[in-house]
Amino acid sequence: MDRNDDHFYVENARLMSYGLSNLGKVSTHIIIDGRESLEELAGKLIGYGISESERKNIDILEYYTRHENPFIRRAAYTGLSLSGLIQFNPGLNNILPRGFMDEDVEVRKCSLIGYGLANLSHGDESTSEELEQYLSDQEWKIRGAAGLAHSTAFIGNPFFFDKFVSLLKSEDSPYVKVCSCWYISTAFADTGKGIDEYAHLLSMLGDENSFFRDMACLGLGFSHLGSQDENVDDLLRWRIAHDTHPYVRESACFGLSLNNFRRPTQTLYDSLSKAFKDDSMIVRSGASLGVGIASMKTGSIGLDVMHQRDHSVRWGLMISEGLAKAPHSIQGMEDAYVRWGYHIGNSFRDDLDINQESRHLGVKMFQQPINQGLIGSGIVSENQKDAFKLFFPGFYYYTVYDSFWWGLWVLSALGNTLLTKNEKY
Repeated sequence: MDRNDDHFYVENARLMSYGLSNLGKVSTHIIIDGRESLEELAGKLIGYGISESERKNIDILEYYTRHENPFIRRAAYTGLSLSGLIQFNPGLNNILPRGFMDEDVEVRKCSLIGYGLANLSHGDESTSEELEQYLSDQEWKIRGAAGLAHSTAFIGNPFFFDKFVSLLKSEDSPYVKVCSCWYISTAFADTGKGIDEYAHLLSMLGDENSFFRDMACLGLGFSHLGSQDENVDDLLRWRIAHDTHPYVRESACFGLSLNNFRRPTQTLYDSLSKAFKDDSMIVRSGASLGVGIASMKTGSIGLDVMHQRDHSVRWGLMISEGLAKAPHSIQGMEDAYVRWGYHIGNSFRDDLDINQESRHLGVKMFQQPINQGLIGSGIVSENQKDAFKLFFPGFYYYTVYDSFWWGLWVLSALGNTLLTKNEKY
């Protein structure tokens, strides 16, 4: 599988896997000389924010937030937010909000998400005041971005729980719900609390309330991360088997895996493998990715992959093998979706060596300086590496490609939860 891929999206994942697999391995330098193509400059700005040797010099990134091209402004704000995630810098709170009023909606979106990220678990009254007006912005992407910012700045802090439930009850856009719901799901992250609040959401019946049951299933998993709480297991297994909405069944698979994070049992594998036969491909992919969450760094995923023929199941199991650091069970794959999962999974392996040349010149020029930043990030703690690798792909695909992948955002939220348990880099 170490070859150029015809699909640019898959090829991007192949190249990105090299940077994440070699995260923090050596010191690197990124030089911006003004002669770059737009793709290369954007990649350098993102890599600049990650690189240990460059990220302290935020003046360059701030300068490019005023560039005439919105793609470059977006990359500059992304670099700033990543620099703040890696090393908390209160000074960024004077820079990132400038992007909230940019004329380009994608720049606004990225700066809002980045503001929350740069304040991971550091949210306070001023953070809330800065974000408040954007929760009711006329642009749905901006409302959703403000919700996502709350999910990181206030991770593990349920102060706004009731407020967000009320907001989402009156929200018409399903896209906003997909983003803003993450605050509700991570409000009690790693606290062991929230049972009553989530039980109330689970009691809300009907398709029109499926999002609330969805949030509750994830929330129970994040709140009881790795605890193997039997009551949580029972609640989530029932949802996998009986809830009428596929999104809820999918999130119940994720919640079950989070509750059993790094502590898989045969009972867990049995529950998830039954969901491989669900009528919905959404549930099948969620269950198969859940296997990897529970099996992370165990060396095995406890299931036979070779005989799985469903592409949605194979996609999740490809990522799961990487999460578990299990040997590759499949090499040749015709389906682009499965190949994409294979390369995402490789991001969680160590010291990957791949052919870094690519027929997709724009993808290569964009990704190589990002990889330089990843390799030279200075992140050396294994726990911190694990957390950052979990966080990065979901964030990357939404801020770069405007693609919000639910399963990858589960991994992002898990990474952010783990980052709050570690000292800052």
